[in-house]
Amino acid sequence: MAGLFEFALTPPQTLAQESLAPQAGAQETPITPAVNPPSAEPNPLQPLFPEPNVTTPQSARSLGRPSVPLGPAGSAGLGFRAIEPADIVEVQIFEAPEYSVRMPVSASGDIAIPYAGIFHIEGMTSIEAAKAIAHLFESRQILRDPRVIVTTEQFGYSVTLLGEVRSPGVYPLAGRQRLIDVLTEAGGVTNNAGHVIEVFAAGSMKNPRTLLWDPTLRENDNAEITLKAGETVLVSRCGVVYIGGNVNRAGAFPLCDTNHTTLSQVMALAQGTRPNSWAQRTILLRTSGSGTRVIQKVKLDDVLRGKKTDLIMQPDDIIFVPPSSLKYVGKVAISSAFGFATQASFFFIQ
Repeated sequence: MAGLFEFALTPPQTLAQESLAPQAGAQETPITPAVNPPSAEPNPLQPLFPEPNVTTPQSARSLGRPSVPLGPAGSAGLGFRAIEPADIVEVQIFEAPEYSVRMPVSASGDIAIPYAGIFHIEGMTSIEAAKAIAHLFESRQILRDPRVIVTTEQFGYSVTLLGEVRSPGVYPLAGRQRLIDVLTEAGGVTNNAGHVIEVFAAGSMKNPRTLLWDPTLRENDNAEITLKAGETVLVSRCGVVYIGGNVNRAGAFPLCDTNHTTLSQVMALAQGTRPNSWAQRTILLRTSGSGTRVIQKVKLDDVLRGKKTDLIMQPDDIIFVPPSSLKYVGKVAISSAFGFATQASFFFIQ
């Protein structure tokens, strides 16, 4: 009770003085006065957009914010090569969208940036362009410490896919692109794709590079070939073999499944020869490399019996199985004799 009575009699001023008095062993923290702005710059440049009230360390101020994109915008991305005319460039200014722009690079290599004017961007990569645009805003005192992202759709660094692919068109090359990568991006080849892919150099549709291709994906030795910018890839349609003459099913048979289709296989598709055929004098017409037709006689019966090497068919081969005149005469004689006997028996019955 005595202690409580003394506390009640203590004056308020004494309590305030004791509470503000430093405790034993405590150190006083000096208060640093605020530094006045230099007289050479009485009105420093203020940003046109509000910035968060976050204190940035001095080391970060000296280095500046890196203008590294945080991710692609839309279908654009970071281009690893120099920007060229006709590329689609998108400039994004964080916290200041009114300065952002998306447009193709002109033939002179320029783009128009709002409030900043014409900017020559040709020859720069995406990261170099972002740094240059940020410096442009700072040097013209438009923005202070801007964060800039530049993404590009680099149509100049692309390849064109034509022919038997599911989605023909122009596809950009991101890094080192293999032939199999570009074909996969186009949805793959169609069911009618052949075994030859022609690759034309940039700016030319003559003297292509010929690549053998297996649509079944079993033997794709050329799948790892790297494509170059501007090249055109033409996936050919699968060839056909024409079978005519004295066969049960004449017609054109595609060579889509494999590039090792043999003569015996296509004859099986034609359901074999007729009884009155001269199979040992089968004719094969084949187009040579010079474009001329070469006639070759094939002993078809020996091939089917395994006595001769089975031939590998090529696109546009023509196989003709002639009829046998002797077999035909014998068949006609038998038919005539059978018809005569039928008539005679009918007359005798009558």
